[in-house]
Amino acid sequence: MLLLLGSLILGLTVFMMTRMVLELGGARWHAERTVRRADLLHPASANWKRTLLGVTGQIFAPFNRLEFVRNYLATLRKDNIAAAYPWDLDEKEILELAELAFLGTTLLVWIVMFLIYGTFNFFTGLGIGLVAGFAPGYIIGHKSVQRRILINRALPFSLDLLVLTMEAGSSFLESIKTLIESDPTSPMGQEFTYFLQAVDHGKTRKAALSEMAERVRSDDLTPVVDAINTGEELGTPVGKILRIQAEGIRAARSQRAEKLAAEASSKILFPTLLIMVAVLLMMMGPVIIKAVRGDLY
Repeated sequence: MLLLLGSLILGLTVFMMTRMVLELGGARWHAERTVRRADLLHPASANWKRTLLGVTGQIFAPFNRLEFVRNYLATLRKDNIAAAYPWDLDEKEILELAELAFLGTTLLVWIVMFLIYGTFNFFTGLGIGLVAGFAPGYIIGHKSVQRRILINRALPFSLDLLVLTMEAGSSFLESIKTLIESDPTSPMGQEFTYFLQAVDHGKTRKAALSEMAERVRSDDLTPVVDAINTGEELGTPVGKILRIQAEGIRAARSQRAEKLAAEASSKILFPTLLIMVAVLLMMMGPVIIKAVRGDLY
């Protein structure tokens, strides 16, 4: 009976925490946040969820002032920007969410263990709580990597589309608008939307492109931005630069694929040896057992 009650409590708590996280992550990151001040990121009227996160931040305030926590917060900020603010939270609020998950999970595990086993295991609850505490940061990092992969995949096609529209007589900004209209919900379209809005708010094209490269942190996009900025300083046509960059990205991908294909043959050797050993043991096992028992002949 106690086991069933503990399972129900645990399942209900996990469901409520998951629902809260999903509700927090419903809104998209608006493009104006790339040019607004930090105090305008969120509405002034905070709801009860943000109030709860704020209370958690006050509880862990001395801990949050430690140096390694500040370094983790800086990494979390970069990942959150690269992921385009998927939960509509800044880095401090994600840290507070992680601390809330740690505190709630730790207390929940202790209560469930006490109800089921009648004992209080300090380290078990603390360990499970630490895993839950690191989960929000891990999810944000994973989302930033996945978004970067999508941008890298779409980059050659996007450059080709920009080149075609510019060769048809459009300017660079008009070509970007055409690209956005082709797929406005994609990560590539979102980043170019942020770029255009930054330009509309008075930033130079060079600064807006540099901010886009800094947000995404892509090994494919950053050289393209650097080449465009350098070409503008030297007077090189942007269409020619984009065509060269698109060809270079495709060539680099082909080389990367060939390298991975060459490494695959050597990496698969170890699992193949394990399978061979297992097969030999299955075949020779009965013989070895009879030999040990003296029943071979």
